[in-house]
Amino acid sequence: MEFSEYKCPVCNETFKSGDDVVVCPECGAPHHRECYEKNGHCFYEDRHSDDFNFENADADDNQDDSEFLECPNCHYQNEKTAFYCNKCGQPLSAEYQNQAQQNTQQNANPYNQGFNNGQGNFQGMPFGFGMGGMPTFDPLAGMNGEEEIAENVKVSEAAKYIGKSTQFFLPVFKKIKNGFTARFNFSAMVFAEVYFLYRKMTVLGVIISLIMISTSVASTAIMMSPEWINSYNSIMASMRSGVSVSLFSSDLSFMYIPLALQGLRLVIRILSGLFANRLYYSHCSKRIQHIKAEKPADLSKTLEQKGGVNLPLAASFYAASMIISYIGNFIAQF
Repeated sequence: MEFSEYKCPVCNETFKSGDDVVVCPECGAPHHRECYEKNGHCFYEDRHSDDFNFENADADDNQDDSEFLECPNCHYQNEKTAFYCNKCGQPLSAEYQNQAQQNTQQNANPYNQGFNNGQGNFQGMPFGFGMGGMPTFDPLAGMNGEEEIAENVKVSEAAKYIGKSTQFFLPVFKKIKNGFTARFNFSAMVFAEVYFLYRKMTVLGVIISLIMISTSVASTAIMMSPEWINSYNSIMASMRSGVSVSLFSSDLSFMYIPLALQGLRLVIRILSGLFANRLYYSHCSKRIQHIKAEKPADLSKTLEQKGGVNLPLAASFYAASMIISYIGNFIAQF
């Protein structure tokens, strides 16, 4: 039987003479054997019914085109507002769909076979394999893009806003939403001076940065001051001569100030590690809700632009803190 008047519903290519065609036993829809095996079932499986006619399926699809967006990888029908495929995690923007078409041609290379035809297909897992067998990470971390991860915030929207490290943050955000304890953030602890600036939490980042810089400079300045040096020498002399020194003496109290400032810095680092993820969850939720309330023409692009990270700002503050500390130390010596 010739099928030259039909198109394969999976790859949308017209059948040619000699093509290896498989016909669905339920609805009679023809598929390329390779496409059918890749899909694992009839393309129209979810629409099978007594009155279904695959010949009219294209017309029906065109009517529904305004409501659904087909994934170029697994052909799952997503809501038009989806940023990522809810089945395989494939990004659904136009640029990625164009890339997917290019990948289809490249996948003809036999070296790409065996790796899911060069496309990421995560099926609920946070990672898969892409072209050439290289690991490909699902931006949704194996989660459903339509699932709400905060009030009026979908997983796919949070992924767009986070930009980097969705593999880390989305599972953490889900735990926070479900009332569990957030993970300790070691990056926020080690880089407390700039971490919040990097994540675009500007006000909190500036406050913490200024506290860390000022306490560092103040601690060094005090330790370099003649008063502190004299107190230190006096206490050391008393200890060497066997004279007891009161813990509440004015000299010893003055010695405690730099230690107290360093203790404050340590407390800030620990608190940053403990609460950074929860603070970032709250920040992302509020910012996404605010952006959606403004109803931008391109929500996906707006979330990417206003979210993500700010490496130049973080790097600038870190460099400034180092310079100020060195200058403070240099001045304190004279």
